[in-house]
Amino acid sequence: MIFTESKRSTEPYSFIFLKKLCSLSFILILLYYTYNQFSQYYVSISNPNINFYKLNVDEFINTNISIIISVRGEIANCNYINNNNDKGECRKYKVPNDNNLHYSFNHSSSGVLSTTIKITPKNTIPEIYLGGFELDKYYPSESASNYPNYLINIMKEQTMIVYYSPIIKTDFNNDQYVNFNVRTATKTPSATTTNTISLTLIQMSTDIYYQEETYNDLGSVMSDIGGFFSSLSGIFIFLFGASKLAPWGFLQTYVFNCLCIKYQKKLVKKLKSKYKPIPFVSGRAKNVTLEERIQSIENLLEEYYLDTKFLNILLEEDKDNDDKVQIITAA
Repeated sequence: MIFTESKRSTEPYSFIFLKKLCSLSFILILLYYTYNQFSQYYVSISNPNINFYKLNVDEFINTNISIIISVRGEIANCNYINNNNDKGECRKYKVPNDNNLHYSFNHSSSGVLSTTIKITPKNTIPEIYLGGFELDKYYPSESASNYPNYLINIMKEQTMIVYYSPIIKTDFNNDQYVNFNVRTATKTPSATTTNTISLTLIQMSTDIYYQEETYNDLGSVMSDIGGFFSSLSGIFIFLFGASKLAPWGFLQTYVFNCLCIKYQKKLVKKLKSKYKPIPFVSGRAKNVTLEERIQSIENLLEEYYLDTKFLNILLEEDKDNDDKVQIITAA
């Protein structure tokens, strides 16, 4: 995928053209993919991605699930009964930075879908809204900071049915809260009504949904671009074979040639002084033996292409064997 690669004498011009065309196509695809990734990154800063997944209530074995109701007003009594005939009293629940009264009741681990709460007010009709959800931890209600818009309007001697579906949300700042997704219905009171307020909560399914806001951080963007580039390089090598090894990178080839000319001249001067004749490009030179040319090639390969540290073990073994032979001969 490099345009500067020289033409190989064994390859026909049509094949070279096809290789260059494929290389150009891959470069354009990579540029488009890079532009698309950075576009998503900038968009996600203000509009994060939304990821959904769900868990069934039955998967939380031996876990109590609580709904927290928030009440504004005085209450004389509060108790509940669910569809498993489990009875209990609503217990007071402390919520930080909130002066309202909070009560909670438990679901069983088998996934209770319906619970009827009976509230006996003291003087005035209390204002009620769903204030939070407790599963593996406490999740405050998304509407807690703006509860007047989420009030459950209820009257004495009336049964209000509340259908809800909890969605645990994780926002951009990694704060978690619950949105109950509520809809309500009113049940006709029976002939034997009291001042007790009945609130029937019905969970619409045994699934609890999780919603997470995520954004594309710069590290993941670079990782995706690098992986895509590796994939394109692998396809290109599979189709046309590997290109030449190049131990000199962008700095030596382009930057030093344009911006740091003195630095490049210094580098070239050192290369000339160490490799005489210069391998592969000098050709046959006068007063230079074949042995010197081969040695120059070996030096270049050892410094830039081949790691010969492991081969030093062979020299050490040969040296040890020579020392043993000398000792035996002297004896």
